[in-house]
Amino acid sequence: MIPPRKSVGEVTPYPLNPGTRRDKIRLDLNESAWGCSPKVLEALRRIERMEVSTYPVYHDFLSQIAAQRNLPPENIMITNGADDAIRILMQTYIEPGDEVVVAEPSFGMITLQARIAGATLRPVRYGSDLAFPVEGFRAVLNSKTRLLAIVRPDSPTGGRIRRADLIDLLREAPQAVVMLDETYWHFCGESCVDLLAEYPNLVILQSFSKAYGLAGMRLGMVFAAAESIAEYRKVNPPFSVNALAMLAGMAALADQAYLEEVLQAVETEKAYLAERMNSLGLETRTSPANFVLAHIGAEADRVHTALMAQNIFVKNLSSQPPLEGWFRITAGTRRENDILLNALKEILS
Repeated sequence: MIPPRKSVGEVTPYPLNPGTRRDKIRLDLNESAWGCSPKVLEALRRIERMEVSTYPVYHDFLSQIAAQRNLPPENIMITNGADDAIRILMQTYIEPGDEVVVAEPSFGMITLQARIAGATLRPVRYGSDLAFPVEGFRAVLNSKTRLLAIVRPDSPTGGRIRRADLIDLLREAPQAVVMLDETYWHFCGESCVDLLAEYPNLVILQSFSKAYGLAGMRLGMVFAAAESIAEYRKVNPPFSVNALAMLAGMAALADQAYLEEVLQAVETEKAYLAERMNSLGLETRTSPANFVLAHIGAEADRVHTALMAQNIFVKNLSSQPPLEGWFRITAGTRRENDILLNALKEILS
């Protein structure tokens, strides 16, 4: 085998659970248990033959996004998932030795892509209160800081940087890109897209995977200054978003009523999960995203294995300080949640 670049050879691939999903309850990936809007399926069924046979044209989709986000189309780029947007930003900005500041634990693709790009990572650990570690970010800023990676709200912690603190970081590090991943913004109801006009070092990523239920389509968005978007287009392949994903995204954006139904259902089921797990004697933390944290303690590995034996999957965070002994549990349907809760009750008894 011809060896890869050193930075590639040194990283571990993002972990995936192998095998089929059939008959499994997946509350470990923060997907939408309610699926996509019915209008998405209708749009996909109506696709014409030549839309499959020709390269996609994104003009109408970009105009639709621009109208909803109150931005000019030149401030927007669509990507093959928010994951790919992270890769594009790292490839655009990072030279070997540049420093990337990231909270820890956070979304694993950020550190993966930073390492592949040759960055020097400056991880800032969450404290036990799981509040976003903004003072830790400030403490490591220096002349080599090239990119600050912030997920708002974050996963797996649920931490959310305060808007005022974000603005302070944008002002304190004008030489650095502040990459704000808003994959979960719908669930907390607040985006920072309006800050783009004032802060040219801000780049915002959003996703169709979570609230819109399009994880299988791989569709993301980047919002930034027009000059920055022009640079990202050099790195992003010209047709990276396929025609099916584009049609699905357009239909999803057009059905805001369904989105609101999903968001309300998520809030209801998060509260239900927390209440029921509290009744089992478990400490819980309800995130501003679409999941709940539950503290299992020293038995976390045993309980996790026992749940998997019943085809129930949650995220065991025991290897990610300060979340030792905690599970991250996606808000599922009431049926899925009850199956999990009944299994937990039996395993813990």
